[in-house]
Amino acid sequence: MEWVLKLEAKSGWGEVETIEVGRLERRVVGLTAEEVGLTLSEGKGLLGELARLVLQTQMEEFATCARVCRDCMKLRRRRDNRTRKIQTLFGTITVDAPRISVCPCQNDWGFVDVSLSPLADLLPDRCTPALRRLQAELSARHSYREAARLLSTLLPCDPMSHATMRNRTHRVAADLERKPITQPGPEPVIDPAAEIVVLIDGAHIRAAHGYQSRHLDVTVGKIEVSGKPPRRFALAPRGAESPMATLRQALRDQGWQPGRAVTVLSDGEAALPGLVRAAVGEPTTCILDWWHISMRVQHIEQALRGIYALDPRHRAGLEMVEWRIGRLRHLIWNGYHEEAHDELFGMRHMASEVAYVNGDTFRPAVARLLWNCDDLRRYLANNTGSLIDYGERYRSKRPISTSRAEGCVDEIANARMAKKQRMSWSPQGAHRVAVVRAAVLDGRLRPEANGLLAA
Repeated sequence: MEWVLKLEAKSGWGEVETIEVGRLERRVVGLTAEEVGLTLSEGKGLLGELARLVLQTQMEEFATCARVCRDCMKLRRRRDNRTRKIQTLFGTITVDAPRISVCPCQNDWGFVDVSLSPLADLLPDRCTPALRRLQAELSARHSYREAARLLSTLLPCDPMSHATMRNRTHRVAADLERKPITQPGPEPVIDPAAEIVVLIDGAHIRAAHGYQSRHLDVTVGKIEVSGKPPRRFALAPRGAESPMATLRQALRDQGWQPGRAVTVLSDGEAALPGLVRAAVGEPTTCILDWWHISMRVQHIEQALRGIYALDPRHRAGLEMVEWRIGRLRHLIWNGYHEEAHDELFGMRHMASEVAYVNGDTFRPAVARLLWNCDDLRRYLANNTGSLIDYGERYRSKRPISTSRAEGCVDEIANARMAKKQRMSWSPQGAHRVAVVRAAVLDGRLRPEANGLLAA
């Protein structure tokens, strides 16, 4: 059997041209499994040839239309004929890129012959946006070398170096920060009174040599508004030109306007709510994450179990400590923070008596319990203004924990830049990869976001 693939090109003037793209042949007798359908090499060859024919005919008509002066509608003179190599998803294609003289009606220099190149203005970096976006998306998911290998394996584009992948990822990140890519379709209707919640957390990644520190901070999180999909954001404050502008743009994408209230959930790190406060330029409502409080209470419970494991002879004081710990979680959950502070002091006194009546062998375990009580007491005292009635907020189905922000830490920072990834980062490189990865996970880097796949 034989298949002939042809391309029919219809110009704006109604001219039709049929061009043969390629041929495929398959035998029927003795057909093997390897010959069924298209092979990867055949598909890449056909796609490459189809892309070449489409781009060349498209650029020919584009150059012809560009010669028409928009003011006087006269045909401008073609100064010379040149070629230009354009990198696309389906290979590097050489196209005609003539220079065109400026029309006399626009030439204010008189005798000076000024020319322009329409194709150079259209694609200044000799690369199509689709290729650059795909390179950035793969680089946000894999290392630069692995992303380059995957791209050249699956598509007929020319092999890229890791430096090219890195530079184009940085270019996409810079474009996202200047003019964010928005998703298509009508904007969802948002209640103006809906609460804007910023769930924010931080991560540490290894810094490259020469940056005066072993680690870099990466700030990640989610912005949630009722009736709208959550919006991830990520930035490295030391590598961003304007961290506040990056966060402010993410808030605007979620419907924030100056004067609208913003609620920030964090783990008690003062710099994280401060970043949001600086971005909005006005006071924000800060809430201490419930999960971190609960974990500190759990540490007290574990220390108490460690004392029980030593089999004390006098348990009266321990039973009172156990009762107070159960009450402690209830008090904090329902907003009785002063009473919780008093309970911590009471537990400290009773635990000291347990060490006195049971002997010196219990002192290390009791000291561990006392240290955990003091740690929780200091944690609550340092974040007094961020404590709320967690039970009431939970029953109203509003977030009380930064668990989803911590999920962003795993998705953005740990999966690509930390944990098992044996690599170090410059501040700018970490910032730009984090920006692109957040956009990839949100789907803001898809081609249809620019209306390229409109029907």
